Amino acid sequence: MLCPYTDGKFRTSMNSFSGMNPHFELQSPFMRSRMCILIWFLTLSVSEAALARQQSPSPQSDTPAKPPAAQQKKPAAPAAQAAPKAKSTPAPAEPQATASDPDTELQVAVQQAGNDRAALIRNLEAYLVKYPDSPRRAAIYRALVESEMQLQNLKRALEYAEQIIAIQPEDSKTLFLAASLLEKMPDDASQARAIGYDTHLIELVAKADPESRSPQMTLEDWQASRNKFTMNLYVLRGKIERHLHKNDEAVKDLSQGFRLLPNVEAALNLGEIAEENKNADEAVRQYAVAFLLAGQDPEDNSVSRDALRLEMGNLWRRAHDSNAGLGDVLLTSYDKARALAKADSPEVPTYNKALTDPFQFTLRHVDGSAALKLADARGKTIILDFWTTWCSYCRITEAMLSDVRKKFAGRDDVIFLAVNSDEEESQVSLFLKEKHFEGTLVFADGLDSLFKVESIPTIIVLDRAGKVAYRTQGFAPDNFADALSTAITKASGSSAQ
Repeated sequence: MLCPYTDGKFRTSMNSFSGMNPHFELQSPFMRSRMCILIWFLTLSVSEAALARQQSPSPQSDTPAKPPAAQQKKPAAPAAQAAPKAKSTPAPAEPQATASDPDTELQVAVQQAGNDRAALIRNLEAYLVKYPDSPRRAAIYRALVESEMQLQNLKRALEYAEQIIAIQPEDSKTLFLAASLLEKMPDDASQARAIGYDTHLIELVAKADPESRSPQMTLEDWQASRNKFTMNLYVLRGKIERHLHKNDEAVKDLSQGFRLLPNVEAALNLGEIAEENKNADEAVRQYAVAFLLAGQDPEDNSVSRDALRLEMGNLWRRAHDSNAGLGDVLLTSYDKARALAKADSPEVPTYNKALTDPFQFTLRHVDGSAALKLADARGKTIILDFWTTWCSYCRITEAMLSDVRKKFAGRDDVIFLAVNSDEEESQVSLFLKEKHFEGTLVFADGLDSLFKVESIPTIIVLDRAGKVAYRTQGFAPDNFADALSTAITKASGSSAQ
């Protein structure tokens, strides 16, 4: 007999019940973000895949033997006992499976339900009553969780989620879902269980092996995904601790989550805790960070910036009798938040550290090809165009530079380098898919620090000895092409020292 789990129709039927309802009440923009991150992060977990393989029976033993009659009467889970009974069951379109063929019975149960999730729940619960020890029960519980969530039966969904965890204690997706569901429950016991699941997930993530990632995922993407997921775990645990009036622990976890990745949720909760503690200045500072971060995602309207502005104003006036100084708080709070995030983020590799001679520098090509050694350009004139993806003037400067390059085309003693100074290098390749930059594209790799580049764009011309022969900072379009061309001609005619 064909195993149902290798049958295309059966897989399609089961897969039709996967995925969350976008209108599910836990699916706030923040929650949707966390679930998307989780799905992305599942590629990190080798242990979960190993457990899944252990649970899947081999083809030789795919059809389990009929359980004893005593076992057939054993309920599968608390939810199964309370499952609503259908008033009438229509005759199945296909012949009834024999009692000795549980896999075919499961296939029929799914197919008969069609797109009716309530019917699917009834059928799967009845199946588990009959076959409580089915090797398919983890997959069945998962289908029940997803169906109960679609029907807004959150308590039932939680019961089945915990059944999955009992079988597969390292199932990341279910652990996170259970913690999120428990967080919404008012009793302290549920909140404590949520902390347990959340803590277990933090431990699993810390042990995740980067070598287990998908071949399509770069190491940088893997690290970014892990940081984002871990941030959400710390913020979730911090919110639960706050609910349990453990504010000291909540502040630690919320701050840790913020350090991993600045986010509105952590800043908002830290502000509310500070306000409860009558620390108005700290509350304003945290609300200011939340206010600024909330404006970065136009699609996320979960936080009202108008409400935050009023709250900040009220707190500040109460403490200082006027609005004077509130604007400075907004700016300094944002700068401190960025500095804090950088301080605790994974260490960025330092290139060309402590070098003072530009000809000792090695620069990475943006496209990942072999690095460029500036020593190979000794005796030539080098034009350095420092740019970033966020600089709109850089794109105008690039167009003007194009005319200058044409004047020196064919001369191998003049080299044009487009030097990218972005902090987030991952954005560069995406930017270049839409915008075209000529010349040789390299990362700054410390060259911007060597030449103290503080304004973007900056154009620097190095003569054949590596000395600065010309420099222009910021956007200066007037006479740009003529002035730069003259500087290059003069620098290329100077003798090496």
